[in-house]
Amino acid sequence: MPLSPADAALLLRRSGFGATPSEIAALTPLTWEQAVDTVLDTSANPSPSVGLPDLSEDRGWWKRYTDMVGFWTDRAATMPNPVSEKMVLFWHGLLCSSLDKVHKHHLMFRQNQVFRYDGMGNWRTLLHRIALDPAMLIYLDNDDNVAESPNENWARELLELFMLGAEHVDQADVVESARAWTGHGLTEDLRYVFNPEDYDASDKTVFGVRRNWYGPELIDHVLDHTELRVLAARFLARRLWSFFAHPDPSDSLIDALAAVAISNDFEIRPLLRSIFLRPEFRSDTTRTGLVREPFDYVVSAMRQLGVTSAEARPQNTLGDMGQALFKPPNVAGWKQNDYWISSANTWGKWHFASDLRWALYKRGDLEGIDSLSADGSARAALAHFGITDPQPTTVTALTGLIEGHRANDRWAERASALMFPLLTPDFQMA
Repeated sequence: MPLSPADAALLLRRSGFGATPSEIAALTPLTWEQAVDTVLDTSANPSPSVGLPDLSEDRGWWKRYTDMVGFWTDRAATMPNPVSEKMVLFWHGLLCSSLDKVHKHHLMFRQNQVFRYDGMGNWRTLLHRIALDPAMLIYLDNDDNVAESPNENWARELLELFMLGAEHVDQADVVESARAWTGHGLTEDLRYVFNPEDYDASDKTVFGVRRNWYGPELIDHVLDHTELRVLAARFLARRLWSFFAHPDPSDSLIDALAAVAISNDFEIRPLLRSIFLRPEFRSDTTRTGLVREPFDYVVSAMRQLGVTSAEARPQNTLGDMGQALFKPPNVAGWKQNDYWISSANTWGKWHFASDLRWALYKRGDLEGIDSLSADGSARAALAHFGITDPQPTTVTALTGLIEGHRANDRWAERASALMFPLLTPDFQMA
């Protein structure tokens, strides 16, 4: 059965960023399964090596940061199938590092590129790569983890926050794992190097097994062990479902998705396909289950309106919304839903919407809107931002604003029509 426009829009919003009329029209002739396969086909997306920012040290901190943010937001806003960039966002919020501690733009950007190259591939491969990533080594202090003075940070977060969940990890396993992860350091030019003289080559007992564990072997042990891999698969399935659908999935749903992860040896793409094909994904709970993260909010606006980062200037406002890219708040990353609803975050969105409207105004968007009725003007403004099925309260509120402008300051109608749709609950829900 062909998709309804509402179903097409849901799949496009959750697998990517927003849903333009042309994207919706391309999916509606398809069955749901065909549409899922379409959004997961990233073969037409340009290589991650295209358009790389210049991160030379002599360019200044803010210029380098602006170009990093611009590269990511522009890429996400223009990908034919942006699910790959959605996964970059997922991994950036799960396998966290921060520019605030790493201090080197090129290292944080290089880590972001790891997520871009491997984020749709195999979880095992990604974990091995990120374990030896220079930004991660610095962020979780594993570059200073040596036999004579073990540092537990990386070992703890790998097991508790990145793979299993804290409830499944004992302190003794963290202590012994830290010893296994000794010896991984950086050269003077901040490239990974293994230093055998700093490695603890004695036996360690981790998850009940005593042997001379070498750090990376622990990743494979968790993913291959009969019981541990089930816990890891459930952890990954829960995080992905919560990110793409809604928080608090049922245990039976997570069990089914974990089985898919295990049967596909932790390949991400088949797991995403299974998530999107679940009947629960099309439920009312899913449709109303997520508030957009600021990155999603900004990129969806850019994609819908066809504007660039140079026009939208996301580097100036994403931090005010609570999601400064390349600077997660801590190793646990960003939370969901209520985390994005606060007076501070609202002011950040206000500033973004206010700045963006003038670029749209100058471009000529919504010229002549004042020739419509107040209700027609409101609906046209909402549709311009991709809100084609607005809540009645949204239409009423925007119509009242337009009527007020027409009674007192008619010149402001178009400026308001180019700003306030971005501040509606309709646009802020994913």
